[in-house]
Amino acid sequence: MSLTRIYAKQSILVVEDDGSSSFGYKTHLAVCGYEVITAGTLEGASEAMEAKKIHAVLLDLKMSDDEAMHWIPRLKRMHPEIPIVLITGTGGEPSAFEATKNGVDNVLAKPVDMLALEIFLAKCFQPEVPGKPEIMEPEVSKNVGPIFGEGKSIAKVLKYVGLAATHQSVVLLLGETGTGKGVIANWIHENSDCKSAPFIALNCSSLKGELMQSELFGHAKGAFTSAVKDRAGLIEMADGGTLFLDEIGDMDLSAQAQLLKTIEDKSFRRVGESKLRKSNFRLICATNHDLAQESRENKFRADLFYRINVFPITVPPLRERTEDLKDLAYYFLKMFNYRQFPLSDEIMELLKSYSWPGNVRELRNVLERAWLLAQGQPLLASHFPDLLDSPAVENVDMEIDNLELMENLHILKTMKKYNGDKRKSSEALGMSFSNLYRRLSKIDEPQLHISL
Repeated sequence: MSLTRIYAKQSILVVEDDGSSSFGYKTHLAVCGYEVITAGTLEGASEAMEAKKIHAVLLDLKMSDDEAMHWIPRLKRMHPEIPIVLITGTGGEPSAFEATKNGVDNVLAKPVDMLALEIFLAKCFQPEVPGKPEIMEPEVSKNVGPIFGEGKSIAKVLKYVGLAATHQSVVLLLGETGTGKGVIANWIHENSDCKSAPFIALNCSSLKGELMQSELFGHAKGAFTSAVKDRAGLIEMADGGTLFLDEIGDMDLSAQAQLLKTIEDKSFRRVGESKLRKSNFRLICATNHDLAQESRENKFRADLFYRINVFPITVPPLRERTEDLKDLAYYFLKMFNYRQFPLSDEIMELLKSYSWPGNVRELRNVLERAWLLAQGQPLLASHFPDLLDSPAVENVDMEIDNLELMENLHILKTMKKYNGDKRKSSEALGMSFSNLYRRLSKIDEPQLHISL
């Protein structure tokens, strides 16, 4: 959500041999207003570069012809002005680390954070000419921080975020899933002194045990059964740049102990290796857990909590900043190339009456769905079926005062809609899979059954 400007249409070359992934990138970037050309081989990519002016390249490291690493320096020699975004399986391959030295401008791990990709591309295409750039300003709030809004709750966040970008202290971003913590982390990096170095992100809820330690610290060949070669970890890749640990509250206690030592002296050892290595990285963490409480319950190391709780920033949920809904809605819709403003009072009331358990991420999903349903026509309330069917609107006569109960009702309705498929439900809600799992484990389903 840090994009405050819209630029002329640019051409993106997506080099990806997996058809479904290629289609996903193409669809998403096209919605953002880019012209997207796809290539399933490096030979096809070279031909596309010759046939059309390309402004940026999105390259999968693990191409079937296994020549991506050799293609990068050739591409940079011929087109040094074109930014390259490298997509890796996990972000920790030694070849990805090498690629940053060979001219790759950004490295993103799968599953790709598409909003982070959008922010990077927008930054690449910002005009670098003196004077005021020729751009079109959306009719939204004037702040240029990572998130829109002029309400009191977000103004404090923006002040702290701006301050965090000017220092190298550890930042701890607190708040519910979908509030924009990852976007804020990326913005802090892009506006800091280490912006020219890599921004390396890891979702700590996706890996456990040995895999987590290997991902963070790397490993030596033979360290464990599947360690067939030496491999650099994310900490090593983040040298000189920023390491962003999302959902750090889900990190294993054993990995927490090793991380604590690394934060304190910026040294580490790869798994199965005695050699001491150094990495001068800036650390940003994020969580939707109450780490203070969990440290008291021995679910999170208290010493690590105190070490990362240097500069905490709490990002408010969307339901507490409804005054920013119009700015956010207009921003996302303009990003989808929707221009039929203003939105009707009926739609704005519909947006404001909903509790947004998935926060800004869910808002974006809902608006994109409505935009697709409208098929170029003005948006109507009927284009927001999930909101019309939500307890916040449908069950007004029930006089439900408990906000958590209303959110739980919507979560269960979404689960019912997708036949219990948690993965699809989490995507529709704009929640992470782990957060949805935790919310479901706390729901008293018999209590809510009558409402379903």
